[in-house]
Amino acid sequence: MESNFELASTIARFTDQEGLNPTRINGLMLYRSDTVQPRTPVIYEPAVCLVAQGRKQIHFGENSRNYDPCNYLINSLTMPIEAEVLDASPEKPYLGLSLAVDRSVVSQLIMDMDRVDVKADHPEVQDIIRATAITDRLQQCFVRLIECLEQPMDRSILGASLQREIFYEVLKGPQGPLLRNCVANHAGANRIAGVVHYIEQHYQKPLDIESISKYAGMSSSSLHEHFKQVTSMSPMQFVKSLRLHRARSLLLNGNQASEASYSVGYSSPSQFSREFKRFFGDTPREVQAAVAR
Repeated sequence: MESNFELASTIARFTDQEGLNPTRINGLMLYRSDTVQPRTPVIYEPAVCLVAQGRKQIHFGENSRNYDPCNYLINSLTMPIEAEVLDASPEKPYLGLSLAVDRSVVSQLIMDMDRVDVKADHPEVQDIIRATAITDRLQQCFVRLIECLEQPMDRSILGASLQREIFYEVLKGPQGPLLRNCVANHAGANRIAGVVHYIEQHYQKPLDIESISKYAGMSSSSLHEHFKQVTSMSPMQFVKSLRLHRARSLLLNGNQASEASYSVGYSSPSQFSREFKRFFGDTPREVQAAVAR
């Protein structure tokens, strides 16, 4: 399937510019690209992601995931990744969206669903990012959610209930266990999810494998093994990647290189500059200059 016409045409009405188009619905982002885009480093937050037209591929560690109008993608952890748009043109642009996972809504849904079906089996999953076939019902939920943008009253009255319905549809389907991973705190992938959340909260401070292992209640070698199994990175590689991605966002928003380096936990601007250049291919100053143009 090259496109989902109804969803694509609905997204097209609300994407006035290329790139990310924020909306007035909390957590909903629309995206349009008129050209194929090369692999670009980004941070993926926990979200439900759809492609209405075109095709996208994401890369994390040695893994990759493709998604297109036939399927949708769930990301259950904050992850530094690389993303590329594989199919797009001015006549038929890439059109997609993401809906950030609202943990409070998902948690309440899980409790409500488990009260109704107390014997339901919820298998543990090791994936953190996965794509699966999309249903007509889920597509229609997203169409109705986006159409709420046309009327402030629809957005205020129906927006939250439609987001709840979307999360409910995901929880009922094959991606349900992965969405549960976003809010649960049991063993396996979710134990690592807790470690990722800890790193998110403390990456601006000095972090080493010993302090992270102590928080996780695991030996350094065990943490390294399990963390890499889930994220395809070692804990310290994840820390470095997260710091550099956050710093790049600060630079793109007009911060000076030295400010960005200290803000994300670097004590040495020169070390920051070297690692930034090695990771992204451009120096911090080159990114600043590109923003200024």
